[in-house]
Amino acid sequence: HDGIELAVSEASQGALVTQLDEGVIDLAILTRNEAANEQCRLTPLYDERYVVVFPPGHRLGRSNAVTLGELSRENYVDRLACEMREMVMGVCESEGVELYARFRSEREDWVQAMVLAGIGFAFMPEYSVTLPGLIQRPLIEPEVSRSVVVAAMPGRPHSPAAGALMRAAQGFRWPG
Repeated sequence: HDGIELAVSEASQGALVTQLDEGVIDLAILTRNEAANEQCRLTPLYDERYVVVFPPGHRLGRSNAVTLGELSRENYVDRLACEMREMVMGVCESEGVELYARFRSEREDWVQAMVLAGIGFAFMPEYSVTLPGLIQRPLIEPEVSRSVVVAAMPGRPHSPAAGALMRAAQGFRWPG
């Protein structure tokens, strides 16, 4: 769109909701969560399940799907910026699943590179896997998914740029 400047940055969900509330940003693309549900007007974009990502040749990569129990004691690459991390770690603890993180990072590209290098497996949203050669299998027992939304503050009118982005986001044919 002519005359529109778009700035994209990453932040935690809490920081994004705070920035929306303070008027620092007009819109945020985030995962539906309690804080956003209570404070923001949410427009759904798509749903996606979580997958387990393996390097080529990993024994569990031959399965059609992977249970959490099968991952116990497997080397793990920890996605520190994952919005579902606390929930998954809580389920692992309650189910007695032991994970040893051999590598931790907030950067998605580094996490995927370490998995491809054979350091361990990672949990990822299925549409976030971008590195060729990685094997992804659905996580079952439990199934984990997320809903991706555009968040805005209720009662605050959209700027022309925010309105154009909302129309583009709603008109796009998202996966899932």
